[in-house]
Amino acid sequence: MSKPKTGDVVYTPDWVAQDMVAHFNPQGAILEPCKGAGVFLKYLPPTTDWCEIQEGRDFFLYDKHVDWVISNPPYSLTRKWFLHSYKIADNILYLVPVWKPFLSFGLINSTYQFGGIKEIRLYGTGGSIGFPMGNAVGAFHIQKAF
Repeated sequence: MSKPKTGDVVYTPDWVAQDMVAHFNPQGAILEPCKGAGVFLKYLPPTTDWCEIQEGRDFFLYDKHVDWVISNPPYSLTRKWFLHSYKIADNILYLVPVWKPFLSFGLINSTYQFGGIKEIRLYGTGGSIGFPMGNAVGAFHIQKAF
C-alpha cells in the first residue's frame, strides 16, 4: 500500500469538480481513484467505480481497464499515480499543480509514450481555489494514442 503523506489530502472544490466533469464529459467505464469525500462522484454516472485508501480500496491494486480516471490525486505520489493510470485507462483527467506532470524527463517521456496531453484547463492559483499552495492548478486530460 502506498499511503499519501500528511498534507496530501486537499479536497477539490465542488465547483471545480462540476466544471471538470461538464467540460471533459467522461463516458464509458469511469474510475475515481481517490474519492475522498466523493465530490467528483456527485457529477459522474452512478456506475462509476472508485478507490479510497482510507476505506481500504488501494488504487495501486486496481487492475481493471477503464475508459476514464478522474480525480485530484495525492501530490506526493504524482509520478507513481500517473504511471499506474497509464496501465489501466484510456483517458486520464487529474487536477494537479501545473508543474507536476513535468516533474521529470522520465514522467514527460512516459506521458508522451502513452499518448500525450490533449488539454489543460486552468483554474487559477491553489490559493484562489482554496488549496494550501500558491502554484497554478489545472485539469490535465491525457489521452492514450490508439
